[in-house]
Amino acid sequence: MNTDTHTIVSRHTTSEGVVVWSRCACGRLQMALIPYGARGKGLTAGGHDFHCPRCGG
Repeated sequence: MNTDTHTIVSRHTTSEGVVVWSRCACGRLQMALIPYGARGKGLTAGGHDFHCPRCGG
């Protein structure tokens, strides 16, 4: 799957929700936990510590 700036490289189901690994057009990896149910809290890790001209991160 490909969005404007990120490509999904992996998707796994867990007991808490779905973990999605994606790669930005600049090459950085990002992990997101998408929880099951409306009361769960999402979690992200990775992202940018510098300005990415492709995604604005």
